[in-house]
Amino acid sequence: MSAWTTVKFGTKLFLILSVCSALTGIAADKPAGFTPQAAVTLAYQFPAGRTLTYKITDTQTQNFEVQGQSMTTEALSSTQFTLKPKGLKGQDPEITVTIDAAKSDASSPQGNVSPDMTAVIGKSFDMTLSRLGKEIDVTGAEALKVEIPGTGQSDMSATFKAFFPDLPDKAVKPGDTWPGEDTVVQKEGAGETTTHLLSQNTLDGFETVDGYECARIKVVGKGTIEGRQEQGGMTLTIGMKLEIQGTWYFAVKEGLFVKMETKGTVSGTIEAGTIMTIPINGATRQEVILIKK
Repeated sequence: MSAWTTVKFGTKLFLILSVCSALTGIAADKPAGFTPQAAVTLAYQFPAGRTLTYKITDTQTQNFEVQGQSMTTEALSSTQFTLKPKGLKGQDPEITVTIDAAKSDASSPQGNVSPDMTAVIGKSFDMTLSRLGKEIDVTGAEALKVEIPGTGQSDMSATFKAFFPDLPDKAVKPGDTWPGEDTVVQKEGAGETTTHLLSQNTLDGFETVDGYECARIKVVGKGTIEGRQEQGGMTLTIGMKLEIQGTWYFAVKEGLFVKMETKGTVSGTIEAGTIMTIPINGATRQEVILIKK
């Protein structure tokens, strides 16, 4: 399941870093006529010679209070990348991922954070996943480094550790459900944040989307975001809860992830050493679209 890439995971740390900076200074298409008469089997397919280009767009807002002063941070990020099949690694598809475009902007009362993403644009790495969408190996993305102003380096691996939604291991019909689970560890500078998400997917029906006859899948999930950051000699301990809901579409015949729209909420605290506890809440929205097939 890809949802906190959400917060499935990309710009959340830029928002948290805005908190750190403050402390240091202190719609779907209408369903159309596709109705299978029996249960369907869903599996990813990556036929040789066929490339796929996706775009992820994340928007996030977080609200927090420091010493009686309310603050808001906002972030917008987008990543566009192309997948090219390499063949099989054992029984699992192996694909080459090339970063076509990437940008990220976060704003807070302390200013803006806009990392220079040019170092990763045009770069490639290989990843392996199962037919059911489990990311088996994305370690190649760890070599794609981005410098975060005032913090240190991060890498692109978090974007891909939970990109593909999980598929069921048996044929399903409308109303059937299956679980999903993702854990994403993101290292940034001297800190590390772990997002763990448990989700439930429900086959809601069938719909024609962008010319593909798709399974329409509803997803809801709950998880946690935990981590530690070092800023200005202060240790920040992050503890938040995450809830998400959304809809994603999977082309049944072609075995393609076509589209996803999710939204979520976060709430929790940031412990600033032994000095203070900062309550924090926010909202996130993500869209994934297949823009070239």
